[in-house]
Order: sequence, then C-alpha cells, then structure tokens
Amino acid sequence: MFSERELRDLIISVFMIAFIFAYPHINLTYFLIALFTVGLGFIFHELMHREVARKFGAISEFRAWYEGLILGLILKIILGATFIAPGAVYIYKDYLTTEESGKIALAGPIANIILAAAFYILMIIANNYLLYMIGFLGYHINLFLAGFNLLPIPPFDGEKVLRWNPLIWAIVGIPLLIYVFFSIFF
Repeated sequence: MFSERELRDLIISVFMIAFIFAYPHINLTYFLIALFTVGLGFIFHELMHREVARKFGAISEFRAWYEGLILGLILKIILGATFIAPGAVYIYKDYLTTEESGKIALAGPIANIILAAAFYILMIIANNYLLYMIGFLGYHINLFLAGFNLLPIPPFDGEKVLRWNPLIWAIVGIPLLIYVFFSIFF
C-alpha cells in the first residue's frame, strides 16, 4: 500500500530523474524510453529498500528530496553531469542492527543490478532500434543507479553496506563505482 504522499513523491521523482537522464536529448521518444527505464529502476530500487525494512519490522515510506532533484537538474543543465539524489525511504523502528541496516541498504542496488541484467538481455536480443535503445538505456541507467547509491559516504546506501560488511561492499560496490566514474557524463 502507498500513502498519497508517497505516491506523489515517487511520481514527481521519476519524472525529474527521467528528465535528468534524457537531457539534452529532448525528444519525446528518448524521454519516454528514459521515463520507462528510470521509472522501473528507481521504483524497484526504492521499493526493495521499503520491503526489506518491513521484513525487519520497520515502518518505511519513500519521501522525495525536492532540493536534491533541483540540484540534479541544475548540475545536468549547467555542467552536463548526472547527479541523482531524489529522496530516500525513511525507516522508523526503535532499533535497527548494523546488519539489518546494511541489508536494507544493499537491497536497492541489487534490484538495479538485476534490472540491468534484464535490460542487457533485451539489448542483445533486440530486433529493432527501439528495443535496442530501451535495453541500452535500461542497462546503463540501472548500473549507474546501483553504483551511485553505493558511494561509501552518508547518506548513500554504500555507507551502510560498508559499515555492515566491507567485503560485500567491495565485491558489489567497487566495480559499480568504477562504472559510475567512467559514465558520470553519460
């Protein structure tokens, strides 16, 4: 179940992130592909955080960070750099262990990795340009979202994963951060 506020924040965030990824390719087709691929990646990322937190007995709900969305838009337009900070799943529980917090944090990037794999398969089996572009953008956007979120600094997911298990963070995070470093101006 979604509250009215959570649903509104998710929808606004998806549209803003899609615009950030689509800019400067401002045409309807490219924007719709970005909307679909970013929408899936972002929604599944946040919902995985939410659902894993709920499995640990927490109350959790997504909240947009409008200042972060505006900052991302400005950075993309002025510098051409992709920066995504749309908000977060807020978790309410008396106490979360470091392990619970780490697993909740890792769930979002894992969702993006799974989606990236699915989009990669679509990209290699595509028999027309539109499907290829959906696969291509979905693959790259989801790897970017996974890697960016695994930055090992607060408030990103990577900080919580690193605190819980440095080895898991290194195995999952380092290759993705290398990818993000080389694609920051994607």
